[in-house]
Amino acid sequence: MTYSERHTVRQAFGAPAVLAESEARKLLVDLCQLWRLTYGKGVSKLHEDLVECKRFFDPLARGQSLRERLSHLPKTPPTLRRALNPLGLPVIIDGGDDALLIGVEGRLLIDLLEEQLEGAEDLVVISPGRIAAAEHEALRIYRSWVLTKITQVVDLRSGRGKEVMQAIAVGVVLALLVNRSDSPEKAVVQPDPKSLEGSLIDSAVFAAAERFAHVVTGSDRRSSGEQHLKKGYGLSEARRRLAPKLAAAKRNGEVLLYIPAAYRQEVVEFLGRDLARRPALTRDKLALAFDQLTVAFRANSGNLAHQSMVFERPADTRDLRASLLSSFIRHRPEDVETMTTEGEVAIDVA
Repeated sequence: MTYSERHTVRQAFGAPAVLAESEARKLLVDLCQLWRLTYGKGVSKLHEDLVECKRFFDPLARGQSLRERLSHLPKTPPTLRRALNPLGLPVIIDGGDDALLIGVEGRLLIDLLEEQLEGAEDLVVISPGRIAAAEHEALRIYRSWVLTKITQVVDLRSGRGKEVMQAIAVGVVLALLVNRSDSPEKAVVQPDPKSLEGSLIDSAVFAAAERFAHVVTGSDRRSSGEQHLKKGYGLSEARRRLAPKLAAAKRNGEVLLYIPAAYRQEVVEFLGRDLARRPALTRDKLALAFDQLTVAFRANSGNLAHQSMVFERPADTRDLRASLLSSFIRHRPEDVETMTTEGEVAIDVA
């Protein structure tokens, strides 16, 4: 059987599935050489190498990042180009500027060849079952990469994300809840931070949020960029987690920030559940943080009163406090293993 005849019978990612042992060994050496040129290191464990492929094949990678990485690829030696070019996609990709690169399918083909060459004498035959399994693995990998973004967004919105919500963002939401900003009529206007009016509104909300974050994390290292209701990280993080439960409605050229009354309890439940994932946070510390937030909010509420934006009622604030602590206690697991964004180390708590 000639090479071309074997090539049309069965393929593994476009490579012949039936090869002479010498052909298979030569192909394996060539693929491994290209792998080293592409990733700057030799072939390692399959799982680790497949993760490495995201450097060039991650669907979420920015075009600018890919262009930068491609520009650093070394030129593929002419002899290697001539040997591998016939394989083409998906095993071999032409990266331009005389540089070839290898990805997921190429690494899986390396694994197939290594497996079949063990004990081989005359012919290397990759069975249909092994080819199907490799193709399934490639599809599984690409599917997981494609679904990464939607999975991340869903996890964040449902409180299952790896990272806990930033304490400053929790404080911003709690400040809005304390103020009973639950409708457009009781909303806090998103101000221009460069204006005097804007700085007063920002200070009223962020004085409370800052006090809360300081008690929760023990840190007061906050950038000025977090302390604005317009383009500030604290609010953008909160909206990223809670949209559409944290509304930003436009009216007469203004952006109104509020938590619709229908979502109030759901938001409190979300915050309590997320705060419960912090290993170092106790019920007493959370109670103190909420009390400090309330004190700071009331001390600065005059800035909101000037704009007719103060709607806090002590009885409602007490109910909010009780609801938050109740949610926190319900979701405090016996064993906590989570990552945080506040510098806390994930540990197991018995």
